[in-house]
Amino acid sequence: MSVSKEGRTDRFRVEADMLAPIAAASTLLAETPLVLFEIPCAAGVPDIVLLELDETAMAERSGTEVLSEPTDVRVLLAMASAPSTQRWTAESLASSVGVSASHLKRTILPRLVDSKHLNVDGNCWGPAYRYRSLAHRVVTIEAKLRDWRRAVAQASRHTSVSDASWVALDSHAAVTAARYPEWFRTYGVGLLTVSVSGSVDRVLSPEVSRPRAADRELLVERGVALHLRGEVSGPLQKVFGNRLVASTGADPRLVGAGAS
Repeated sequence: MSVSKEGRTDRFRVEADMLAPIAAASTLLAETPLVLFEIPCAAGVPDIVLLELDETAMAERSGTEVLSEPTDVRVLLAMASAPSTQRWTAESLASSVGVSASHLKRTILPRLVDSKHLNVDGNCWGPAYRYRSLAHRVVTIEAKLRDWRRAVAQASRHTSVSDASWVALDSHAAVTAARYPEWFRTYGVGLLTVSVSGSVDRVLSPEVSRPRAADRELLVERGVALHLRGEVSGPLQKVFGNRLVASTGADPRLVGAGAS
């Protein structure tokens, strides 16, 4: 092996090259994961999101549109916390959802009726079905070549939207990071190592996250929306109309409709 910075082949050159081996080893972290990338959410944009879909919940939602707006998710969660027979006015929903009754009545509630999530009777609304998560489990992963402290900080934000949050490091950088397990325990995140040979190992397990329900479900809904469109990644940054894809090999984010 070469030991020069420019020529060494035992380390990843760019973070994007770490994505494929992590995706291939996703069953280390979830039983039957749907692997997705770069989904904008309330806690930033995780590099990788693993969803264990609830197929029963998916079937119950057949014929509805996926929820893509935070307020829409909060409305459905508020209604799910009450008896399914309860009917809500815009005023009674406003305090639970955090927006004005007039905005609910003018924009949010009509949109949810049109997308088959709610039924309306005069000035009262009720759920068209019993809302529940489309995913049994949500896992987020932040990939970094070397800056493990920054990775821990970013991954700690994702504990608000996932059931488990991980940092994935080049195996060489992970040697140093593993000497500071207290960092990972304090921030509640786990540590994976990834080598250029393709091996992925669990080094430190994360704490059990306690995500904010609305933020978790928004991430799930946006991930399911990608999946149903035949895509695997949220939008990648563009400059002058071209994607900035810093990968030296096959990029798993460019699959299906997302590659157009």
